[in-house]
Amino acid sequence: MLCGTAAYAAFLWALVQQGLVAAASREYYLLLGSWSAGLAVLVLRPYMLQRLPDDMVVWARSLWCNFGAIALALLVNHPIRMLLLVVPLFGLFYCALHLSKRQVGVLALLTWVGYTLCAAQLGLSVITPGYELLYFVAFALIMLGGLFIAWELLRVRDELRERNTHLRQVMERMQTLALQDELTGVHNRRYILEVLARQKSLADRGQQPFTLCYCDLDHFKTINDQFGHATGDMVLRKFARMAAATVRSIDFVARIGGEEFLLVLVGADRQAADTVIKRLTRGTKQMRLDARSPRLSLSVSVGVTSYRPEETVDAVLKRADRALYTAKESGRDRVVVA
Repeated sequence: MLCGTAAYAAFLWALVQQGLVAAASREYYLLLGSWSAGLAVLVLRPYMLQRLPDDMVVWARSLWCNFGAIALALLVNHPIRMLLLVVPLFGLFYCALHLSKRQVGVLALLTWVGYTLCAAQLGLSVITPGYELLYFVAFALIMLGGLFIAWELLRVRDELRERNTHLRQVMERMQTLALQDELTGVHNRRYILEVLARQKSLADRGQQPFTLCYCDLDHFKTINDQFGHATGDMVLRKFARMAAATVRSIDFVARIGGEEFLLVLVGADRQAADTVIKRLTRGTKQMRLDARSPRLSLSVSVGVTSYRPEETVDAVLKRADRALYTAKESGRDRVVVA
């Protein structure tokens, strides 16, 4: 605000020194004071204009600056006025970066009307009649051309915003896919390995042990062969939702691949793990599957193990996998604790 006022005052002073301003010193100081006071009110918005929305503040600032420019131009009885009448275009272009097409149009109209009213108010005491019609038409053309350019800037701005929104949505989607299994909606293998690395660090510091439940849906290949892959996908989604609803809010569920899922039970002892596993196996058998396939039933085999301090993540995963293999080899629909 101070820089703008200083530049305005300096330029006005230079015009006065060159004898280009057709105004008495009283009018000179009145113009500078009123314009600076209004600009100060608009700039100090956090303290004085808190109730106005941001777009209205931008619009008011632009309008006030345009009025200051045209008031200064009308005091200059010299062809240099044409150069000064170009200044309001910057207000239009600034608004085109922030406001709507209608608001920019209203700003252009009020700026032109303000010029007309100020010119009529000053009358012949300042303005040379022979040139005023030329200035009037020229300023109208300047504002009309500037308005079309501002609207084009506004269109480009909206397109860029739309593209940025689309790009942000794509990036969010990619980030989600990097952490989430697309089919089931639970975590994927990559994310659960990051979780295990963090949990290992906590467990090694004695803060939070954890237990793994390596799950495999029994006879899943038969489901795909008999009822089709669409039914198989439906089974995976329903099991994932059921498993996520079975564990606690601090636990994690991930699809490792195919029909294999991994549950990470944070801070769970053997009793807590048994409770979760019982709910999981019972819920699997009670799942309502495809009504068109009444013969379709489901069970799950589970390999369970707890993390041992200082071992690697790969070691605990292999132990859970061996327990799962034992459960499958023992007839399926079983829970084996390693």
